[in-house]
Amino acid sequence: MSREIGAFKEKTVGCLLVSGLVVTVTSLGLLWIFSVAGIYRGTYTRKPITNEITDAGTLNLAPLAILGIAVGVGLMFGGLGYAFYTMSRQHKGPRRTVSNFRVLARYCYDRTMQLITAEWDIDVADRPKFYVRGMFEDGVVGEFETTIEVYYQAGEGMTGEAEIQGKWLGRFVPYIGLPPSS
Repeated sequence: MSREIGAFKEKTVGCLLVSGLVVTVTSLGLLWIFSVAGIYRGTYTRKPITNEITDAGTLNLAPLAILGIAVGVGLMFGGLGYAFYTMSRQHKGPRRTVSNFRVLARYCYDRTMQLITAEWDIDVADRPKFYVRGMFEDGVVGEFETTIEVYYQAGEGMTGEAEIQGKWLGRFVPYIGLPPSS
């Protein structure tokens, strides 16, 4: 379920950015068309003696195009704001202890998001980030960022007690022998 929520949030941010860009570019094109057509209309509808414009034509629609530009830019900034808000809150929330947490995979990425496959490359990697994918007792799979100590503590296939806060795995204590009965 949490994976579906994450995908929904990513899709929402992407749709806001793309729709804001489309609305802005379309409104800019319409503003140019309305302005050029309105200037031509105003030029040939002037009174001969006073040079007063009698009809501005489509230039009257230029404020509507400016409003479209503002809405498009607002959509883009809204999408970026929502993305930054979501990212700043992903490790927040109540701290909870989960029993029978099964580690499915663990992996590490460097600063350029290149997967580090050899453990000896972790020491020389530029700002590595550590992730653990695990399954809860009810079958829900989650992906959590963690520290290097917890990364080495959580071996693939191990079952243990995990301390989770948002998308952060703060502690993993593996069960030795048979896991306690639930």
